Amino acid sequence: MSLIGKFFVVMQILLSVTFMGFAVAVFTYQTDWKAKADTEQQAKQQAQAEVQNLQTEFDKYKTDTTTALQEAQDVAERTEAANTALQRQLEDRNREYERIANDLQSQTTLAEVTENEASARVAEAMAQRTVNTELHAKLKEAKDQLRNAEDEIHGLGVEKDNLIVRNRQLTEELGFLRKVVRNNNLETDPRVYAAQNDPPPILEGMVINAAENAKGSVDLVEISLGSDDGLVKGHKLFVFRSGLQSDEDAKYLGQIELVFVDSDHAVGTVIEKAKSGIIKKGDNVTSKL
Repeated sequence: MSLIGKFFVVMQILLSVTFMGFAVAVFTYQTDWKAKADTEQQAKQQAQAEVQNLQTEFDKYKTDTTTALQEAQDVAERTEAANTALQRQLEDRNREYERIANDLQSQTTLAEVTENEASARVAEAMAQRTVNTELHAKLKEAKDQLRNAEDEIHGLGVEKDNLIVRNRQLTEELGFLRKVVRNNNLETDPRVYAAQNDPPPILEGMVINAAENAKGSVDLVEISLGSDDGLVKGHKLFVFRSGLQSDEDAKYLGQIELVFVDSDHAVGTVIEKAKSGIIKKGDNVTSKL
């Protein structure tokens, strides 16, 4: 056998021994781990059993405690309800006592008032007798006054009937007089009647329009004066031409009588016409020449 062969034989033996040691060590470790695992499993099972026992005891304690607490709460609620009922009864008794006390006070006060009122009634009755005597005297006087008043009313009624008859007569007379006035074309307006008898105030104005008829003559004249200037229906004004605004000479054109009067203008009919000219717009009017 060569040297290399011997070396490999020795190496094989050494490796075999080494691997055998490793196998022994692994077997030994495996055996210890399994035993430890079994021990841990037993300890775990024991701990679980203890936890289960503790959980059972806790559940029992919890149930017992909850039951006891519920019973205590029921007792407390019943006690509170009983206390509330007693409190209400006490309040009812207090209110009843106050009502009875108030009724007693009211009855006492009413008795005092009744006694005082009875005394006052006696005094009032005595005073009322005197008042009744006076009232009878006043009643007799009032009856006398009423009788006199009825007589006076009767006299006033007769006088009223006479006045009504007289008013009817005057109304008939007034209607007749108005009819006569209308039939004679007389003016019924007091202002117009006064204007027909009293001259208008002294004033001057202008012709603002002159209406010609079919023959070319002027019948209606509108002027710049009105009731604000003191004119009324029936006033008579003179129309003239001053000649200041034209080449014509001053001349008298006629007279108008107002048939319509407004606040700032009036319309009149021509009642007198001059032969020297025809009235036209721009001519002058005056109440006094």
